[in-house]
Amino acid sequence: MKSWKACIFAFFLLLSFSGSAQDVHFSQFYMNPVYLNPALTGNFEGDWRFSANQRSQWRSVSRPFNTIALSAENKEELLLPGLYHGINLFHDAAGDGNFRTIEMNVSTAFDIPLDLDSAHTITPAVQIGFNHRRIDFTQLNFDNQFNGFYYDPDLPTMETFETASRTGLSLSLGVAYKWQIEPRKKIVAGLGWFNIPQAKQSFYGNELIERDRRVSFHAKGVYDLNFEWDLQPGLFMQFQGTYREIVFGSNVRYIYKDKKGEYIAPYAGLWFRNRDAIYAVVGAYYNNWIAGVSYDVNLSQLAPASNVRGGLEFSLQCMLHVFKPSNIQHRICPDYL
Repeated sequence: MKSWKACIFAFFLLLSFSGSAQDVHFSQFYMNPVYLNPALTGNFEGDWRFSANQRSQWRSVSRPFNTIALSAENKEELLLPGLYHGINLFHDAAGDGNFRTIEMNVSTAFDIPLDLDSAHTITPAVQIGFNHRRIDFTQLNFDNQFNGFYYDPDLPTMETFETASRTGLSLSLGVAYKWQIEPRKKIVAGLGWFNIPQAKQSFYGNELIERDRRVSFHAKGVYDLNFEWDLQPGLFMQFQGTYREIVFGSNVRYIYKDKKGEYIAPYAGLWFRNRDAIYAVVGAYYNNWIAGVSYDVNLSQLAPASNVRGGLEFSLQCMLHVFKPSNIQHRICPDYL
């Protein structure tokens, strides 16, 4: 079993050295909106939205792959009506070589109403930033360091690496469509096009190896079943090089309390990732906060190495409303006395 796990990890490592790497992903994709699609910047009720995501997986194969994402969005229309801004950052660490990916982007989205009551809106957006990847080769062991009897770290690896880090431009475009049918009945769908400059990836100096462009499609709805229950189905598909990911499922939300100044609604759901995993989600809405946790059960060919264990993921969102006092105009009456 240990040799099987070692082979699996070596396969992932080889991909990172000589192939086009796959972007990070989250099971609770809808809780990381700016990374999902830059056109979702500002797609919320309020003035500010802060999002945080943390994902850990592959604990049984090697050092856990750990991903942390943070984002902040502003909807105060500081420059133009309907113009929203956001910033997102993620950090990913994978495997024994501390293979790290750091990416930061700023995004701008412009909300365009398609009718007078704004029930239908379309939102184009642009996102720009940088992507940095780095690996620590001193933490890795190679077969050339086996002297015939035992592993000797003083032996040369016989590997020639031109660099231990790469930094490149990140540019993405997106568009989203929203149909707000009723307060508890809506549909949001969009397309995103990522990694447009195709930054160089190889640590061996092979300039032909580039970061593949990624295309994503997402759709999520809310449908009120009755006074207390909401159905929240969703679909997510993304394509990057030879990689394909399709996620579908639904959450169910129970509105426990909805009074002025207090909103409590727990939710739970079941989701499927094609040829990879099934995962459950539980969480809750509490006033301006949303928190969720999910766990993936691995069903792919990696199940023997992962012991069917997948990824544990946490998400948190907070929406803020900035108090804006009314500018009351007082009329000055003339004094006739």
